[in-house]
Amino acid sequence: MMETKQLWFGIDGGGTRSRIALVDDKLHMVAYAEGASTNIYSVTSEQVGRNLQEIITQACTMVGIRREELKGGCIGSAGLGRKKEIDWYRSIITSILGDSVPVALCTDGEILLCGGLGSLEGFCLISGTGSLALGRSSDGQLIRAGGWGYRLGDEGSAWWIGHMAIVRSLRSMEGRDIPTTLLDHIIREFGLAGVEDLVEFIHHRSTKAQEASIAPLVTSLAQNGDTLALRILHEAAEELVALIGSVIERMPPIVKKELVLAGGVFDHDRIVRNRFLEKFRLMYPLFTIIEPKGSALDGACRLAFEH
Repeated sequence: MMETKQLWFGIDGGGTRSRIALVDDKLHMVAYAEGASTNIYSVTSEQVGRNLQEIITQACTMVGIRREELKGGCIGSAGLGRKKEIDWYRSIITSILGDSVPVALCTDGEILLCGGLGSLEGFCLISGTGSLALGRSSDGQLIRAGGWGYRLGDEGSAWWIGHMAIVRSLRSMEGRDIPTTLLDHIIREFGLAGVEDLVEFIHHRSTKAQEASIAPLVTSLAQNGDTLALRILHEAAEELVALIGSVIERMPPIVKKELVLAGGVFDHDRIVRNRFLEKFRLMYPLFTIIEPKGSALDGACRLAFEH
């Protein structure tokens, strides 16, 4: 058993798995573990409680302390930005740790921001399957744009790119948009026999992830000269500029004008990324775009320590 010391925990509560780290007062990781989902939209309340207890206990066992000896913690997960969900989640974590361990509850976007920036202040723009923009001041004030889900937004995301490719290729077929080869490729990508099958597939069987999965196809065709595919990617970049611009314009003045970009679209689509950088730097020349310094789990640990 190691010498007892003050330790904090951070949890990145994903939809399919959760990750926990214990850190000391220098933010050095002393334990790491993975467990099942602790996301309130992915599993039942009973499973959330059970999975939280298991993953926290597992990490504490590694360093030979009891859960109640933890100095504090932070859990970041989708949905923990609304009072109803926070209150519900608070009751679960209190039943596990008691009232003596202070735990910050925040969104997965906030822990990604703090981890990516390596700081509690700055801006983050996420474009993966969905999209979200966040700004945070050092005193914890958060401004956000997007993050409403694909039925209400997710502009500039992989889902949006895929969805727009489907919609606009149908318009093109009817002479209501510029010519494109997108539609035939989309039909083949989904394993459908023809355009007629697309109606039933999209309305009754497709998922957000399936529509997002054709974003790389759009990029490939754009690189090969498809004008409509290229236009969709450029418009995605412009939507993302508008998303982070909404946060910047509403954010009280802060010292750190740093922006970190995250998500699969920024990681893998050079057309969207380059167009975004071009437009963003033109509109916000005083900002610095930085490479991620750490992960969402790092951000959870940093917030746990500060909390």
